[in-house]
Amino acid sequence: MQKVLRTLVVCVVIAGAAFARPAFADEAVFIQSLADQALVALGDKEASLEERERRFQRLLQDGFAMSLIGRFVVGRYWKSMSPNQQTEYQQLFSTWVLKSYAARLGGYTGQEFKIDRTVKAGQKDVFVRTLIEQPNSAPLRADWRVRSFKGDYKVIDVVVEGVSMLSTQRAEYTAVLRRHGPEGLIEALQTRLTKFPAKAG
Repeated sequence: MQKVLRTLVVCVVIAGAAFARPAFADEAVFIQSLADQALVALGDKEASLEERERRFQRLLQDGFAMSLIGRFVVGRYWKSMSPNQQTEYQQLFSTWVLKSYAARLGGYTGQEFKIDRTVKAGQKDVFVRTLIEQPNSAPLRADWRVRSFKGDYKVIDVVVEGVSMLSTQRAEYTAVLRRHGPEGLIEALQTRLTKFPAKAG
């Protein structure tokens, strides 16, 4: 899971670094725009860490279908949560994703991001297939699953070298829910968040 998150944040941040901008489907253009915004939000060294995190959180909320992702990864356990638990879980999940990505921003070391092609995924979605070329390492494939919500594109999954972010998180969260229930998952997320204290700079 940590490897998937680390690779994902590198993908988001470097997506704007070396894109030739040929004519691609709207979904691919959306992914490029998302990357450009990430570079601006996270590259402003004059802003405090707290401000950069707030900007990145807004970017995630706008570019990723966070509520859908959060609900999917708890699967059938969603219905066993009270309304208050659902609200608290979604808030914690969103914050944890933000801080997990932000903590791994140092992984960017000059990789090049290239959009390969777009592929239909079922009736609703499109995979934007990308290739990350890394110094002294084999290229890395990352596929972004994009869905249109009344004309607004959102990322609903990222598949890194065949490993789905959604499936990985669902397996992890289901294991916690099976043993400890919704309150156990909420407590686990709260504990994780204590490991990401905000720092100035």
